[in-house]
Amino acid sequence: MPAEIKLTDEQIKMIDIMTQALPFLRKEIGISQTELAKKVGVTRQTISLIERRQQNMTWTLFLAIVFFFKSNNNFDRKSGKIIKKHPNVVEQMMLLNDRLNDPEED
Repeated sequence: MPAEIKLTDEQIKMIDIMTQALPFLRKEIGISQTELAKKVGVTRQTISLIERRQQNMTWTLFLAIVFFFKSNNNFDRKSGKIIKKHPNVVEQMMLLNDRLNDPEED
């Protein structure tokens, strides 16, 4: 079993924001739990448990979901509506993208 990764406070906050917004984001771009699960490599049950806050999202799954949304054309087209309802999620995704592209900024 792999060693547990200690998350920073920032990572925990980002995961929490994504967990809160995930059902809305999925529905906005028209993707089911099953479809999202296949795209990010988990089961539909995992997505369901996370959305109902019965299971914590891992950092790895968070990254997979962020990359899925960032690469999804429907997300880009509907980002204006998403930003109005969940500005923190879009902001966190942009910040994460910036940090991943410039890791020396830490």
